[in-house]
Amino acid sequence: MLGLGSGLVTGGAPSEWTPASISSLIHWYKNDTGITIDGEDDVIVWADQKGSNNLTADGTSANSPTYSSGSVLFNSNNDILTLGTPLDLGTFSLYIRMEASALDGDFLFEETGNEFIKIHDANNIRMKIAGGSRHDVSSGVSLSVDTKFNIGVEREDTGSTTDDQIFVFLDNVSKTVGGSGGGTQAITDLFEITTIGKPASDVKIHEIIICDDAIGSSDRTELQAYLAKI
Repeated sequence: MLGLGSGLVTGGAPSEWTPASISSLIHWYKNDTGITIDGEDDVIVWADQKGSNNLTADGTSANSPTYSSGSVLFNSNNDILTLGTPLDLGTFSLYIRMEASALDGDFLFEETGNEFIKIHDANNIRMKIAGGSRHDVSSGVSLSVDTKFNIGVEREDTGSTTDDQIFVFLDNVSKTVGGSGGGTQAITDLFEITTIGKPASDVKIHEIIICDDAIGSSDRTELQAYLAKI
């Protein structure tokens, strides 16, 4: 006999790691979860799975991204989703799982019309945070079209004004960040995901994670493994 009822089993299988395991998580836009669409597959709302700061469309069909196999597809040069409440973060982590059919300067995020992060081309990522000095990430960047990747931006507020406060990770590999003005690079406005003013090139956003602190190396590794499954 196997002794089923002997009391030898002390617990179930360990729970699977998700972004909810990150203690500093404040907003989570999950793949194929909380996405409200209309009859034309336009995305109306992408609901926050951690808080209540939903991403919403502006009500104009021509400006709405579409639902595509669990993800949000930006395929017009006016597509936009906006957070309902401004962020005010001096220290933060922002991670995105995405892919694009072209790498020609489509915005990933803006702060109410001010550039935050964009793909300039396959070998260059550029960002300006809170209208500060431009930071270029080029060393070791080599993106491929129609290929999913994870991009992360972290800022640890140490009180210094040097630009080593900003860290960029591409598939969990740290990239060199150039530029200046690190001490002013906080998030203080409404976030938008948009292709306004840029050519449409079918940008798919699969998942977004926002934390109010830099995350540790262990969580960063777990997050990479989690996002890579999408």
